[in-house]
Amino acid sequence: MLRRWSLAALGCVLGSFHVGCGGGSLESVSTAECASGKKWTGGDSGSSEMHPGGDCIQCHSQRADAPRFVVAGTVHSAAHEANDCAGVEGAQVVITDAKQKAYTLTTNAAGNFYLRAGDAQDFAFPFTARVTHGSVERAMSTPQSTGACGSCHTVTGTAGAPGRINLE
Repeated sequence: MLRRWSLAALGCVLGSFHVGCGGGSLESVSTAECASGKKWTGGDSGSSEMHPGGDCIQCHSQRADAPRFVVAGTVHSAAHEANDCAGVEGAQVVITDAKQKAYTLTTNAAGNFYLRAGDAQDFAFPFTARVTHGSVERAMSTPQSTGACGSCHTVTGTAGAPGRINLE
């Protein structure tokens, strides 16, 4: 009986350790489902690759233990990708604030990028943004007053956004 309890306790400890260390995963799917062939399946496990395409800032502001971001979003390879479809890894997102200070962010395996509040304490809105990947460069046409990129860059686009931040 003690042995069974010990194995169960060990499983719980190891499971929570995995989640606390940024567990979760990008799984392979068909390119008909996600242009990248990868999709987030890890739930809310606390990984920098979690929920590509989501509104990172809104979600993180609702969770006391989540890091705070000034700007956050996902760069996709297609304009109308579904939520949780991974984006483009290795794209450079250059955010230039109202004081002309530039922050260069690199997208991770999920296509996510973020500027942590602690790394941008003097950040001044509005900001401009441009994305480069290889020989492709795209820039936003208007300065932005919110860093919640996923709030406008949705599957269909809202508030004038044409859809996802993308490299098409």
